[in-house]
Amino acid sequence: MRCGIRGRRLVAFLLVLLMLTATVLPAGATAKIVYRHACTGGEKRVALTFDDGPHPRYTPKILDILAEFGVEATFFAVGTNAETYPQLIHRILAEGHELGNHTYNHYHTPSMSGEALEKDVRSCDACLRRITGEAPRLFRPPEGVCSEDVKRICAAMGYTIVLWSVDTRDWAHPSVGDIVRNVRANTANGSIILMHDFIGKNSPTPEALRQIIPMLQESGYEFVTVSRLLEG
Repeated sequence: MRCGIRGRRLVAFLLVLLMLTATVLPAGATAKIVYRHACTGGEKRVALTFDDGPHPRYTPKILDILAEFGVEATFFAVGTNAETYPQLIHRILAEGHELGNHTYNHYHTPSMSGEALEKDVRSCDACLRRITGEAPRLFRPPEGVCSEDVKRICAAMGYTIVLWSVDTRDWAHPSVGDIVRNVRANTANGSIILMHDFIGKNSPTPEALRQIIPMLQESGYEFVTVSRLLEG
């Protein structure tokens, strides 16, 4: 009987050890962070990204414009919005776009403990998995704040952290013309362009997008998802 107890304890110990070695990362391990990724094959590619949605009014408008021009994009969804509008999450994927994790609640991350932040990231991950049946592989921290906790959590979860090289500042409600001029002046091969599909009333983003896409296409740019951009 005593031998049986020892055997069971040994098995339990080995199982715990296996779990730890499978999940604990080497000291100093950190996630990959990208701002832009220039293609090496001669193509001119850029990635449109949209944060904070989905939104019942603006996300459909943006999707309609993307479909009109045959353009793909990446949407960094907030978990609470995804759960409220799952049909828009399904539409995003059905139309050939890509989803990323933008936390569940979009809190100001510097004011959060590491434990609370990890819970928020994992909650959004679980939410998107429930809705889509797929695991997101891209993460964008709210406001682009990439703290050591963010890097650690994303490394543990296998996320690539995606920031941006062109900030349209659409969140500040500038004029459509200002957004378009900003993009024209700052876009280069491999740019990741930051826009939003959830910024409150009277968003300038859809109308600006309608002008930005043909403007960049005329300059020879191809629009791809972030994952496709990173493959180039």
